[in-house]
Amino acid sequence: MEQKFFDYIRHLDILEEHPDTDFSDPAFAYDYNEVQELYFDEKKNNSVFLAGESGLRKKDMLARICKDLLMRGVEKDDILYLDYDLPILHGEDVLFLIDRWYKEREQSSGFYLIINEIQECGDWFALAVTLKNHYPDIKLLCTSSTPPYIYERIYDEGCDWCKIVVLSKKNASNIKYQSQTFGVFEEFKYNQKGDFIEIKGMTKAGKSMPHHTVPATINGKPVKIIASGAFHDRTEMLSIDLPDTIEMIGDYAFSKCSDLTEIRLPKALAYIGEHAFLGAVKLKKISGGDNVAHVGNSAFYKTAWFENQGEFAVIGSTLYKYKGDSRLVSVPKEITHIASYAFADSSVEGVRMPERVELGEGVFYRCKNLCDVNLGLEDIPPFCFYGCGKLKSKFVVHRVGKFALYKCSSIKKIFADSLGECALAFASSLKQVQGVGEFHDGALFKCCNVTEADLRKTYRIGRLALAETAIERIVCNESEIGDFAFYGSTKLDKVDIHRITKAGRAILFDCLSVRKMSVSGSYKLTSYFGGVVPKVEKLLVYGNVVDDFSRNNPYLKELQVIRADTFGGWSFYNNSALTSVTLLSVNTVGNWAFAYCDGIKSIALPKTVREIGMNAFRYCHNLKEIIIGCNGCLDFGANAFYSTSEQKVFYVKKGNKEKYIKKPIWHEYLDAIAEQE
Repeated sequence: MEQKFFDYIRHLDILEEHPDTDFSDPAFAYDYNEVQELYFDEKKNNSVFLAGESGLRKKDMLARICKDLLMRGVEKDDILYLDYDLPILHGEDVLFLIDRWYKEREQSSGFYLIINEIQECGDWFALAVTLKNHYPDIKLLCTSSTPPYIYERIYDEGCDWCKIVVLSKKNASNIKYQSQTFGVFEEFKYNQKGDFIEIKGMTKAGKSMPHHTVPATINGKPVKIIASGAFHDRTEMLSIDLPDTIEMIGDYAFSKCSDLTEIRLPKALAYIGEHAFLGAVKLKKISGGDNVAHVGNSAFYKTAWFENQGEFAVIGSTLYKYKGDSRLVSVPKEITHIASYAFADSSVEGVRMPERVELGEGVFYRCKNLCDVNLGLEDIPPFCFYGCGKLKSKFVVHRVGKFALYKCSSIKKIFADSLGECALAFASSLKQVQGVGEFHDGALFKCCNVTEADLRKTYRIGRLALAETAIERIVCNESEIGDFAFYGSTKLDKVDIHRITKAGRAILFDCLSVRKMSVSGSYKLTSYFGGVVPKVEKLLVYGNVVDDFSRNNPYLKELQVIRADTFGGWSFYNNSALTSVTLLSVNTVGNWAFAYCDGIKSIALPKTVREIGMNAFRYCHNLKEIIIGCNGCLDFGANAFYSTSEQKVFYVKKGNKEKYIKKPIWHEYLDAIAEQE
């Protein structure tokens, strides 16, 4: 990894992305409290995983943890934040990066490693083990938007030092922060939530009982919810009868109930949460549940029921998992929902779907042989076709979710309003991109065949969003451009960026072929290129020009400056190749602005110019013609025209020469003043 990118990663930019965490959402605040309690545990150095699908504010939690560390007195350099939403990290040796950071800080008293989307760093579990065994003083906190791969691997490994904070969309089964009426009915603990009852867990006596019957009502109110974690790890449970009033079974409600053998799902049941029955290894028979429309990630992982299913593992109208090995698959027509990661890692090549079906996230995750699927989608869910290198479908959609078409190397066209983080990164055959208003971080990273992208209606371009493409021209209107947005686009020749565009760091870093530019004067020219003087030959600058804007530039030949109220000092100092300068609606020319520009032979100062700074054209040895457009008498600072051509002529408005004769600062040039015809 280039030093510039390593330094960028080290500067902890998450604090800039998420400067103030909003705790107005009590559900977020509740989850965050669990995260910080685990991560700041002084007794055990556990690896903490925030596992949940996209859109659950995981990065907000990471940002707040980083801020808390700084508030506790931890030095910023003792925190390493690796954000795998940035594809520049993909393929890098993560242990090398960690070891490099660790050795640089070997005198530190604590090390804090924060990783966003840890599944993208390779064998994430091997990394966690290595950190535990060889870097025991590093505290690891990470997120993943592919939860089944986290839940299931940690369950299989049986490691108690990996702590998972289960994140899912909030509903009545997993909201824990609301004040409730708590009670006990027989062996059950319950909460009264308005006009219904939630079963919260069991009493001490209930935990020793092997058989249970959940009542349909308590205090005359229907029992509708089995809360998240209500019966988690109840290894003594052999059976449980649920009433038909139950509508939701929460996250990990029956996980690790290892002796539970069968269950009848209620008629009203519509929702089964994240890994609800994970590890209920003897659960062989499941009946009922005809109206289930949502089955959470890993809900039935390692149950006997799941192991004994045929080609399709179905609960209600939801396809939980495809288990077959057919190349061509037709999903049963009664299916209305495809659960997240249902086809993940399968060998399917073609899939026929029912006419109306809703997809969860990651449905075809890493289906490397998938070529075709008949889907009429408005949005492509996050991770949906991740790694489907043979997929050739054409999509016209509103949004392509995070990592949705990542490494889909056969996709050639995309029409979308919004592209999520790394949405089409490494889509090496992609050529045509249209209609995009928003590119998130890394959206088209290394799409090496994209030669053009219409950005005129684009309002946001994220970090590295169009990096390492073959794009040849950029026209951005009133947009926001993130750091390194076009990095390494080596065929880029012309850049037109609106004057009010907010540009991040080094948006054109390593874009060595840019020769024509239209940009704001608010940023130094080198800042667009990461500190390197670009080989731009033709430049149009909008608005006020900062100091040193294009100082010591040996390449610039043609320049236009438009609508500059202020004109920075040394702005074009020693631009040795500059021969053509056009100023429009410019009020001043700054100190030393064009000094040592020997290529300038003529300069036209528009009628708006009232003042020339000191030494502004000093040592422009070939400057022979100065055309002054103002009606009054132009003021200039000391030595503004010192050591210019001995044959120079100042052309002033007809009838204005008398004004210049009366102005003392013009006395040394009286013989060089001529009136325009």
